[in-house]
Amino acid sequence: MPRLGSKKSRNGCQQCKARRVKCDENRPCGNCARYRVECSLLNTAGPFSSNQTSPQSQPRSHSQPSLGYANSDVSNAPNNGTPSSQSPTPSNPSLPIAHASEYNFSPVSSQWCGGDWMLDLELMHHYTAHAFLTMPGVEQAKQTWGYAVPQEAFKHSFLMHSILAFSAYHIAHISPSRASQLRLLASTHQTAAINGLNQVLPDVTTINCHALFVGASLVTINAFADAGEYTLESLIEIFQLLRGMNFILSATEPLLEKGPFSVILKPLPNPPKPPPLLSSFLVELSTPNSAPDGTSINVSESCITATDSLREALQFGIDFSPHPALRVVMLWPIKLDTAFIDELRYRQDPNVSHVFRHYCRILEFAGTEWWFLAGWRNISYHI
Repeated sequence: MPRLGSKKSRNGCQQCKARRVKCDENRPCGNCARYRVECSLLNTAGPFSSNQTSPQSQPRSHSQPSLGYANSDVSNAPNNGTPSSQSPTPSNPSLPIAHASEYNFSPVSSQWCGGDWMLDLELMHHYTAHAFLTMPGVEQAKQTWGYAVPQEAFKHSFLMHSILAFSAYHIAHISPSRASQLRLLASTHQTAAINGLNQVLPDVTTINCHALFVGASLVTINAFADAGEYTLESLIEIFQLLRGMNFILSATEPLLEKGPFSVILKPLPNPPKPPPLLSSFLVELSTPNSAPDGTSINVSESCITATDSLREALQFGIDFSPHPALRVVMLWPIKLDTAFIDELRYRQDPNVSHVFRHYCRILEFAGTEWWFLAGWRNISYHI
């Protein structure tokens, strides 16, 4: 997504300073309001009078940071050769995940960070004891997530942050009484993970490409779990993360297939029989130019292409994945061209919404199996 200009926050609240994110300096600030925590700005008079607004105060949107191409078709990214043994750097290494200038890295008072390490230890323990078991894949893939990935995280801070964010979101899901605190902490680690990925992406090497792959995968899963509002706009932002993750995968796939996390990428040779509902989705997608009531409709070329991609993704998931619905959720967005995403964003073509609603129904079905998708169960009613 395009880079947005930003001014540094110099009068932000203590909570945003502790999280090392930019504060919009409203009273309460947008970040504290989102996570329903007390904002320190409510207890201070501030440098300006009540009828004067700080010239540095600018509201910011809370859309999900982008990992990937916002203005290009990632599905057409070239992948014709084997990456260099020294540096499989993509042809366009400028891959903005988030805008580092939006975050304030000024020193934080010990009042706010003194106990964070205890919570982080709890998060790591929870991940290695419980949360990793909720990752998709066969048993060997789960064990890789539980043991090999944390070991790699000690070499790459962005991966460690993405692990801790995943763990925090999981605890928030299973312990509603702690949800506000844990989601706030998870968002802090998610922001740090995205910033860290931004710093490493311009220099992808044979050493860090494996950590980049699993880190970007976790960041994407965390984005599904983090959505404060389960809306079309939030989902489109996550699409950009998925497309960016696919760019990393495409640029380094030959190395990843021979690396320590290759089992995560391997399809299942004999997947179980898919649920009947997914098979019915496949039948519906195989009916061309048909509205829900069976009447014929005129469909644009972009809708036809998107429908074909959705049907192919579902068929591939049924044939090769133990989790076909999840496979579709992650695979279809990276196959879309930017024209369809733009049409979806503007909501001017009802046929585009009709195609997208099929995807949302599959997303809702996947939400019955995966906790990090559970919040999206009613998304099709908002399209």
